[in-house]
Amino acid sequence: MATVLLRVFGMRTAEDEALVRQALEATPGVLAAVASREDGCAEVDYDDDETELDRLIQAVESAGFQAILGG
Repeated sequence: MATVLLRVFGMRTAEDEALVRQALEATPGVLAAVASREDGCAEVDYDDDETELDRLIQAVESAGFQAILGG
């Protein structure tokens, strides 16, 4: 298991947070995700044997937001 912090750009509302969280949690291998528009990030717990960081970024982008690996 691993945890990663993604910088997410464009979240402005609670609905945006929910879209990001849902997109991440729908990704195979993701165990939990929390998105924060105030912090501009998403914290993701995932099985690194089952998914890769690129797949997490793609999930956020598929929800309509930009994401990069952040810290």
